[in-house]
Amino acid sequence: MSGLFGSPPQIFDFPCNERVRMMLRLECLGQRLHDLLALPSAAAHEAWLGCHFELYDLLSTRSDVKNELLQELERQRQTLGRFEGKPGVAADRLARVLNDLTQTYNQLSDVPMRLGAHLPEYEFLNALKGRTGIPAGSCSFDLPALHVWLKRPVEDRIALMSSWLAHVLPIIKASNLGLGYLRDGSEPQDFVASNGTFEMSPGGRQAKLIRIQVQDVRELTCEVSANKYVVAVRFRQLNGQLGLSPIEGDLGFQMALCDL
Repeated sequence: MSGLFGSPPQIFDFPCNERVRMMLRLECLGQRLHDLLALPSAAAHEAWLGCHFELYDLLSTRSDVKNELLQELERQRQTLGRFEGKPGVAADRLARVLNDLTQTYNQLSDVPMRLGAHLPEYEFLNALKGRTGIPAGSCSFDLPALHVWLKRPVEDRIALMSSWLAHVLPIIKASNLGLGYLRDGSEPQDFVASNGTFEMSPGGRQAKLIRIQVQDVRELTCEVSANKYVVAVRFRQLNGQLGLSPIEGDLGFQMALCDL
């Protein structure tokens, strides 16, 4: 859907099961880490460390993350593999997709089961993580090593942060790849929400991910609830007090029930 005046559509993703919810959280943290790493300021890199600890906590408290991702990649590989040799299927593109899934699966298989185990090896990281929940707990008089490190050349900081992240990059890559093929596996359809609300029967389909796209200049929020009997969508608008106000009139949107 092309943007009004070149503006991109507003996109909302809603997980329909715990596996996809976990993958979306990994995607969110991975994108945030990528964006913060690209910024040269000391403040951005201090924020990167906090985001890195969030990723560490997610992985270290969910021992099933690796297995869940492996199962999802294998499920997608088997589903797409059924199209090999079928008429109308682009054989070269399908072969590339299956190869990507296989390579990512193998790389993820080599990741140690004990995720995030490198943190205890660094007293620097341990000291900082221990103070992340304390308001202004990373002041220079609390963590002098941090503030000395933040004065190092940007290239040196980036190199070290990249090394800390390297061992979990296969996790983030696997999550992003699985989400990408899940999103691409279903074509969006056009719908209209009356006064910001819309309901439909999915015909018994149990989507794994629901993706909403809206081309509108207003600041919108979107809430979705779904089961095999009904998909309910509700749009609201952010008002001047940063609260949510009802929407009047018809609002066109696109929705994909992703269930590759």
